[in-house]
Amino acid sequence: MKMKLLAAVFLMLAATFAASAQNHQTFKGVPIDGKANAFINQLKHKGFQTVGKSDTLIGTFAGYNDCEVTVMTSVQTGNVYGVKVQIPICQPLGIYAEYKKLHAALTEKYGKPVKEEVTPYENDFIKTLYKLIYSESYPTSCVFDTGCGNVTMEVAWIASECGGGFIVMTYIDNANENVRRQIIYDDL
Repeated sequence: MKMKLLAAVFLMLAATFAASAQNHQTFKGVPIDGKANAFINQLKHKGFQTVGKSDTLIGTFAGYNDCEVTVMTSVQTGNVYGVKVQIPICQPLGIYAEYKKLHAALTEKYGKPVKEEVTPYENDFIKTLYKLIYSESYPTSCVFDTGCGNVTMEVAWIASECGGGFIVMTYIDNANENVRRQIIYDDL
């Protein structure tokens, strides 16, 4: 009888931990939760390498090499609440085509974006170049609701080391972001 009770308690605890992990946004299968060091160690096991002693890593993401990953940690709680990925696109004329591929993959995984917009460019050269390259009007930033958080993707027309630009994706966990915000709001 004691064994059955012990087994039932163990199963309930296991189910609780599994449900807890499912309530967090994930990045490369790792829940965006816990302290930065533990989260970074899990990303290292996925092949990422740290840059110095910071919360920045380099590795392969979504088939793109040399991506820079920044782990976003709450100053108030010390917990990870988000991850920002900069995907370098070395062909300046191909950045938008790559954006569209990733947009299609995110749409397939999460459904239609909850928000899309065309980023206004202040630089006339960029506006002209954009119009010459892309005759169709297509959003340059979008937000997907994942149920546990959101993924924002945007084109960054900033020169990369390889001569192109970046696609920036930001993964935010709702649970940890809400805790972080509440602590800030409570102090205001």
